[in-house]
Amino acid sequence: MIKGWTAIVAGAGLLASNAVSAQGAETASSAAANSSMRGFAASSFLAPVAFGAEWGSFGAGVYGETLEGADQDLDGSAAVAFGLGDADDAVALEVAVISSSLTGANSDDSFGESGSIGLKLHTNLGGYASFAAGVNGTGRWGSRGFRESNESSVYAVVSKMFPVGQFATVFTVGIGNNLYNEPEEDGVGIIGSGAFYFTHWLSLIAEYTGRFANAGLSIAPLPKYVPLTITLGAVNLGEDHGTKTEFGASVGIGWSF
Repeated sequence: MIKGWTAIVAGAGLLASNAVSAQGAETASSAAANSSMRGFAASSFLAPVAFGAEWGSFGAGVYGETLEGADQDLDGSAAVAFGLGDADDAVALEVAVISSSLTGANSDDSFGESGSIGLKLHTNLGGYASFAAGVNGTGRWGSRGFRESNESSVYAVVSKMFPVGQFATVFTVGIGNNLYNEPEEDGVGIIGSGAFYFTHWLSLIAEYTGRFANAGLSIAPLPKYVPLTITLGAVNLGEDHGTKTEFGASVGIGWSF
């Protein structure tokens, strides 16, 4: 089983209870919340990106992942995210509140009984680029075991969109500690992701979180009508750290006012 919840986003930190990642939920909700279009495909699956929600943006998302060796075959997480400030004029702060377990299959706590806060301070640099520094897994609540077995993870990333003919790509590179680094190692790991957009509502994603290599496909199925984003992916393609490849999916919806 892939141990630890991969961020999150969105929070981060390796759980003693092996809780599933909440990063997928935060990524989905923040990507949808920050979109100026009705529907927009995601630019990452579990790795953080520098673009984020601003004032007037709100999103919600859920993430589910298969679990090897757990009492149940699937667990997941849920998140809500909102933005404060203006990333064009100065900086904006994205705030995500994450519940760490949907089914309780991979945690001592039931849905809503444990979770954390994710914070991302981001600014737009011009030229379709952005810089962000964030922390996932802070402000934890829940059982004592949940809180004591998790560390917050800090990261810094730069993201930029590049046109490719009639298509587009979004690349992200950065560093992070704890969940964004190899297990049992101090210091920081390298984060990287790339998304190729066939259109604004369909993207193909490849990423490295500092610990796992992942791949995904993201789609906004009703881009003109509903700000909904669905992302499907494979986690830990290299079957590193004695764990197998798992499969995950996130669904996010966002609003701007």
